[in-house]
Amino acid sequence: MSATSIGVGVVIVLAAVISAATTSVHLPVSTGDPQAQALFDRGLFYYYAYDGPDAVRAFRAAAQRDPRLAMAYWGVALAYGPDLNTPLTVQRFGDAGRAVAQAVARYAGLPAWERTFIEAMAQRYRGTFANRQSDETAYRRAMLAFATSSGDENAQLLTAEALFEDGGLTWRNGALASDEARRGLELVTSVLNRDPTNPMANHLCIHAFDFAPRRTPALACAKRLDAASFPPQAEHLAHMAAHYWIETGNYAAALASSERTYALVSQLYAEEPLSEHVTQYAGHDVTLGYSAAMMLGNYAVALRWAQRMGGVFKSRFEALTALRFGRSDQAFSAGIDQFGEPSVRGFAAVQLHQLDDARSAAAAIRAAGVPAHGYLPQLFLARFAEATGNRNEAERWIDVAQKNQHLELGGERIPLIPAEEALGGFFLRSGRNDEAAAAFTAALAAYPDDPRALFGLASALEASGKRAQAAQARARFDAVWEGSDTNLDADALP
Repeated sequence: MSATSIGVGVVIVLAAVISAATTSVHLPVSTGDPQAQALFDRGLFYYYAYDGPDAVRAFRAAAQRDPRLAMAYWGVALAYGPDLNTPLTVQRFGDAGRAVAQAVARYAGLPAWERTFIEAMAQRYRGTFANRQSDETAYRRAMLAFATSSGDENAQLLTAEALFEDGGLTWRNGALASDEARRGLELVTSVLNRDPTNPMANHLCIHAFDFAPRRTPALACAKRLDAASFPPQAEHLAHMAAHYWIETGNYAAALASSERTYALVSQLYAEEPLSEHVTQYAGHDVTLGYSAAMMLGNYAVALRWAQRMGGVFKSRFEALTALRFGRSDQAFSAGIDQFGEPSVRGFAAVQLHQLDDARSAAAAIRAAGVPAHGYLPQLFLARFAEATGNRNEAERWIDVAQKNQHLELGGERIPLIPAEEALGGFFLRSGRNDEAAAAFTAALAAYPDDPRALFGLASALEASGKRAQAAQARARFDAVWEGSDTNLDADALP
């Protein structure tokens, strides 16, 4: 939908759907038109939900309502700019620069605080894309000075976003690693202390702790986002709660958040079939839900998410899902166009004791040069090596897969088959029970309350005669596995 196609009726609809969740997103601007103000706030809310395209449309609609509204053009520049998930491009840089120039052209007579927002944004786009780093630094410094002196919560949140973009979200020695990121978290915390329901503050709170060794401070933020009501354009805010849940091992809660997110994504797609936001986020949203389902024990639920994965990625995930849930015959016979084939089919062949088929799959993988480029081929080759008595090679491939996963995945992105589980399963089947217990304990450190790791740990401890510890692990497993439709055994472990 273009800005010029937005008429009065659409403006009224846009204003009407501003939900209770957005009431804490308000930045008063110089306009006598309440609808222009509502559209401006809506654009800011969309930016806070990382929906830049819809934010641009809302800000442009505000400018159409009030062509003198300088801050509407500032908002367009903001929405074309970067966020933690969206890098700046040459095209976006140019669009933002042209928008902020329109804001500057309407600069005269504005209140000082509006001029400060616009001046800072103008610094961000005063040069060229290729040489923008010094301008980005100037923007951050101007915004930090403004946020510090004014105490304005929107200035603080926009500053925190920019500081996180520059400083990153890596943690070291129990704290965010960079001065910029630590200052950003201070600003976010300050806003949360005053305005706990602010959606952007809760959004950034969860991002800040994505890679933290201790994520408990983000618990309240996840609960607030789960409790809020969001329009479909803000589906990413609903999704953010699932970050916390999957990172802390509450896979059922991650599924619940992901179900709500999927409903919002589907609604947005129905309303905007060409939505850039859906194109950017649907894959990640669905993958997180599928990852949570693959950790739990309900095969029917996981199959539903597998079908959703197929709709997004144009590849079928039924075979991988069947393998994860110990349905080796279904995994083997799933047919073509399956994600991870021939690794998944070969894995299933090993579990079905069809070593000739497994050998053919291994040969195909080696011929394609695939093993160095994905943990599924590596884990299959480990299981095949185990089945053919090459135990040292099996351990080597599991080690390669584990390093691969730790290098490529982190935060809310968890493997569909954790390598630590595979190592524990290998040791358990080999009768090396103490080593199996250690491997499953490592899996639980990486992926808290991983039920397959809990099952393996209980089995290893029981085999070692440590019955009291085994009973504790089994009780934890039973709690997580409640409501499952799948039975586990050591052979079903990867």
